Amino acid sequence: MADLTRQEVIKILATTEKARLAGVDLSGLDLSGLNFANTDLTRANLTKANLSNAYMRGARIEYANLEGTLLVGANLKEANLKGANLNNADMTNANLKDAMLYSASLHGARLNSNDFQR
Repeated sequence: MADLTRQEVIKILATTEKARLAGVDLSGLDLSGLNFANTDLTRANLTKANLSNAYMRGARIEYANLEGTLLVGANLKEANLKGANLNNADMTNANLKDAMLYSASLHGARLNSNDFQR
């Protein structure tokens, strides 16, 4: 079960320029459309969360678990996804330009070829 609710996450994001949600369990939450720009989500549990259309430019998502997560249309430009588990994530139409995916696991992830060109 998630450590925080959607409303608590919204409050944290609204009151902090560089929010720190490292290691937090956000699994299964609907976080669609939220602004996670420059947020630290290192080792966060985002399993089966809905991050569709989320703005995550420059976010630190290193070693986070995003297995089965919806990232449809998410802006992950310049995000650090080093070592992240993106297995079975739906990243259709996500913006991954200049995203760091070193050692990330993408088994079964859904991507478009233009996701890396925007």
